[in-house]
Amino acid sequence: MSLTKGSLWRSGALALLAGAALAFPTTAKADITQGLSLRAGIFTPSHGGLRDLTDFGAWGGGLEYKVSFIPQLLNGDYWSTSISADFHYSERNAGIFRYIPVSINQIYTFEGDDPGRAPYAGFCVTAATFGSTLGEGGGQPTVTRIGGGLILGMNWDRLYFETRYEWIDRHGSQYNPEGFRTYVGFRF
Repeated sequence: MSLTKGSLWRSGALALLAGAALAFPTTAKADITQGLSLRAGIFTPSHGGLRDLTDFGAWGGGLEYKVSFIPQLLNGDYWSTSISADFHYSERNAGIFRYIPVSINQIYTFEGDDPGRAPYAGFCVTAATFGSTLGEGGGQPTVTRIGGGLILGMNWDRLYFETRYEWIDRHGSQYNPEGFRTYVGFRF
């Protein structure tokens, strides 16, 4: 299956809209942006095949939404659960790479003396959809694989900086999409 640039953008936009639709509260009195964040960042692969295709990394952006309907694996007041959907894209002379990770995240926020600044750490389970097109035909057909990762971040009031390292199952794929995803975001 060959994806054109237009259908790729439509697929990415639909993935982000689907994530936003899942994230909206169901009660009429709830603030629809409460728990929503927009973010932009880069996916930096840690293995040679993808690093050759992306040069350094694939730029992208996405949405994250804090939810209460997914049970938390760990109890405590400072644990929260969120769903995130991101879209990363890189077009170089070597080819085109696209990466769409959708994650369920469990985050622990460390409360300190300054309520405006709070570090956080956690873990995630990810469904990663990725594929590539090489300049002379061929490439990696679009596949979806499961993985997981570790998350570290820092909140500054409504802004945040986050990085995560994810291990993705590469079974049957040409590339290993393992690596860092780093974001700067804004929480509503």
